[in-house]
Amino acid sequence: PFQMALIAAAPANLQGRLMKPKIEADLQPQMFAQVLTPQKAAVVRETMSTVTEESGGTGGRVKAKLAGTGIVTGGKTGTAEKDGVPAYDRNGKRVMVTKRKKNEAGEWVNYEEPVFRRRTDGWFICIAPLENPTLAIAVVIEDIGGGYGGTTAAPIAADVILKARELGL
Repeated sequence: PFQMALIAAAPANLQGRLMKPKIEADLQPQMFAQVLTPQKAAVVRETMSTVTEESGGTGGRVKAKLAGTGIVTGGKTGTAEKDGVPAYDRNGKRVMVTKRKKNEAGEWVNYEEPVFRRRTDGWFICIAPLENPTLAIAVVIEDIGGGYGGTTAAPIAADVILKARELGL
């Protein structure tokens, strides 16, 4: 998520610069690399706005949550599937399956093997406010089951934007 927020921040800074991450408030911003021209950064911001601001955009829940605030955003939704994730039961115990094989003596023996499954994660990255972004946010919701990034992660990003506004950010 941190790297995805950095990616969202490149077009957000209006100059297309990938900045070095920092957490110290007293450090001056430093550029890591120029990744987009200012013109391309503007195109990316405009494209991101279609996700959250246009009718039918996959991040439309952000606009709905921010209705009446005057905050315009841009974003990108995503849903990622990951194979080979260990399976756990409701008690947090690893799910195992009993199998049989022949040992060196030719006798059948039982053994335990872990169960793996496919996991679906919902993603959303966004920038706000769109006209002069000061926030770059990335949200991932692991193991969403039957949802998508736009329905699971995007509303959380909208809540972060609302909280930042409340804090004067």
